[in-house]
Formats: sequence, C-alpha cells, structure tokens
Amino acid sequence: MRFSAPILCLFLFFFLTVTSVAKADFVYTLVDATGGNMLYGFSVDNTTGELTILNGFPIATGFNGGGNTNLEHVAFDPVNKFLYVANRGSSNISVYSVDQTTGALSPTPFSPISSVANQRTLKVHPSGSPLIVGADVFASFVITPTSATPAPNSPYAMPTGVSPAASALSPDGTYYYAGGNSGNFFGGYSVNAATGEMTEIAGNPFDSGASNPVPVDVDSTGRLWVFGSRQAAVRTYTLASGVPTAVTGSPFAFGETGFASTAKLHPNGNFLILPNRTRAYVVSASISGSGAATTISTVSGSPFGTSGSSSLAAVYNTAGSYLYVLNAGSRNITKFVVDPLTGVLSAATVQAANTMGTTGSNSGIVYVPSVTASVPVSISGRVLRLNGSAVGYARVTIEGPNGFALSTLTNPFGYYSFESVLSNQAYTISVQSKLAAFAPASVTPTGNVTDFDITEAAPAGLTRSR
Repeated sequence: MRFSAPILCLFLFFFLTVTSVAKADFVYTLVDATGGNMLYGFSVDNTTGELTILNGFPIATGFNGGGNTNLEHVAFDPVNKFLYVANRGSSNISVYSVDQTTGALSPTPFSPISSVANQRTLKVHPSGSPLIVGADVFASFVITPTSATPAPNSPYAMPTGVSPAASALSPDGTYYYAGGNSGNFFGGYSVNAATGEMTEIAGNPFDSGASNPVPVDVDSTGRLWVFGSRQAAVRTYTLASGVPTAVTGSPFAFGETGFASTAKLHPNGNFLILPNRTRAYVVSASISGSGAATTISTVSGSPFGTSGSSSLAAVYNTAGSYLYVLNAGSRNITKFVVDPLTGVLSAATVQAANTMGTTGSNSGIVYVPSVTASVPVSISGRVLRLNGSAVGYARVTIEGPNGFALSTLTNPFGYYSFESVLSNQAYTISVQSKLAAFAPASVTPTGNVTDFDITEAAPAGLTRSR
C-alpha cells in the first residue's frame, strides 16, 4: 500500500500524537484509621513502574475506619469509572468518580452509600453492577451512573460458620465466594446482574477441611483458588454450576503460615502470587494442568522479600509486568518486576516506611489504567462446541464503555474478529447460536488478542476446563 505525502504526514502526526499523549496509570490505597480514613493516590511511570504521589493527595474520606487490618476496602469499577472506599467505622462507602487522565477524584452525588456493619471486602460486577459488600451480614447494591440502591432482600446473612476476610468473583460475575475470617467454611452465591440479588449456591456453605479459608480468585477456566491461611496451603476447586469440587491433589503446600492475605492470579493465568501477612515476603507459585488434574508448586527463589511490615494485599499493572505489594503495617508499597514466563519476582523497590502516614493501616489496593494509555487493538478468536468443533455463522456481539457495541458473524470455521476496540478497557463478548448456549465472556485487552476462544457453556453438572 502506498500513501500520498499529505496522507503520510497525517498518519505520522496521528501516530506521534497517540504515542506522545500516553499518560501514567494510577494506584490507589486506603489507610484505615479510627480517627479518619485517608485515601492515597499515586501515578505510575509506565516505563519503570515506579510510583509518585499525585497532587492533592491524601484525601480524607470524612469518615472513620474500624481500626482493623482489612484486605479489600477499595474497589474500582472500570465501567462507571467509580472508586469505592469502605469506611468500616462509619458503616458506609465513599464513592468517587475517577478522572483517568489526571487521576483526580471527585465525590459522586450519591456518596456515601449507607452500608452494613463491619464491612471487610468490596467487589464490583464486571458489568458495573452490582457492588457486593462482604461482611458477616453482607449487602448488594444496584449501581447506575447516578445512584446506588439495595438489591432485593439485601442485606443477607452469611451461613453459620462463615465470616469473610476476603472474597472472589468469577470473571463473568456469575458466582461470588467469601470467607477466611474464622471457621472452616466459605460461602458461595450466584449473582443476578440485572437485579443484584444474591442466591445461595446448592450446598452452601462449603467445608474447606481446615480453618480460615480465604477465596482469592476464580480463573477463566472455572477454577476457584482458596488460601488456607493457617495451613500455608492453597485449595483448588473446579466449579459446576458454581458448586466447588476439590481437584485431585488439593491442598497444595504454599510456604509458611500466616493470617488472611489476598492477591490475584497473574493476568496470564499461569501463576498465583500471594503476600504473607505475618511475614515480610511474597510467595509465587506456578500453575500446571487443567480441571481436576490441576497442580501448583512454588517457583524457584520463592518467597521474595518485601522489606515491609504486614504484607497483605497486592495488585498487578494491566500488562502483568509489575506487582505492587501493600505493606499495611509500614504503610508503604513494594514494587516487583514479574517474569511472565517463570513467575520469578525481581528488582524490588520499596517506598520509605510511613510514606502514607504514621497511624492506621493500609486496607486494600487497586490499579487503574489511564484512559489516554488506550490505543486501538483487535480481538479475535473462535466459537467452539464442548467437543472442540467450530460453530459457524454464530452472531458474536462485543459491548464496552460509553455504549460501544459491534456485532459480526463467525465464518464457517468458527472464527470472528473485531477491530478498533481500545486497549485497557473492559469489554463483554456474547454469542448467539441455534446450535449451543454460550455464557458472556469478559476481556480487557492490553494489546491485540488473537486467541480469545469462546466455548459452549457446560450443561449443569458438567465441569468445564481447558
């Protein structure tokens, strides 16, 4: 293809403009204190991963913390661009609109949300609603751009023996799990995205066989990961209609014991990296196999020291190249470089102790990508039956921020493709076909995606793995 000079100049101007205006991403964390909660915001150097405190921070929420060390008191909703902050001592939730160009926050008109007592964990459905607030009596709120309304029958009582320290939401938002503060059981619920209502999964609650089971994540293949914080072990389950079944080798050894901590699977799904709350280090483990044959083992060199106190939560940047570990006791953050092939952590840099004040403890951390860091990318893949055969001429629809929606048909070999979607934005892809039923799939591309295959939903009672 040849370009005329004016067109070539215009193309170069557009390219240079796009690449030159890319801004830093952002990290937010809460310092929980009985004398008043303080919210800290940092810009991220996208080349080095280093953090710099944003102008205008810290921000006082105007409400009180509970004086406890908690794991997930901050959550970000990429659809509505809301930042949720739990004020445990005041039993409410501050809500801020995030300017993803500057990192600035502004309170929403419906902030704060009156919530339940002793709230410990926040989760947002990938569609932006509902907001689920974990506690012994937990709540669900239907979220719109202008309001937060309790879901039908909310709040709900956790079953006897279940007390949440943290929670996990499946990537499609269908299932919610919570536990880890005490007891041997964790709870499981299905989520109605339209109404926000929570319904117990059959068999709820679920006995982990040991104390303090902390659900930390659910992966795209339908595996639930639960940290046995008192036993230095991770329990892995496959899910069928949300019901967990332990894989063959579970539980798996996972370093020394420590009280409830939480982290997420690496974005590539191959590693589970978890801080140790009572030790100053992070354990990284490699995941192998699939379904009931899943195994997990710590990587070479693990654990990796944080040089902080009470390392209890962590978050990746969008690409998964950096890990930010929250040290609640020393009120600072440790940044690691992550090797995406081995799971090895290196090049740790540590903020000075008490970077975020001298009182209270950090209670949650989130990573928010900059809108201006988004560039046009493509998403493609195949639509498949459970047996691996292609589904031709299925209608595939992608929906995203600001009313974005496109539809296409698969070719005879099941392939589909969407162009001009934006990186670092959350999208939902749905499939309609007379041949099979498909669950909506969520994706946040960081670059061109060429293998986002969508497989037929498994019938009830059949575990899906890949």
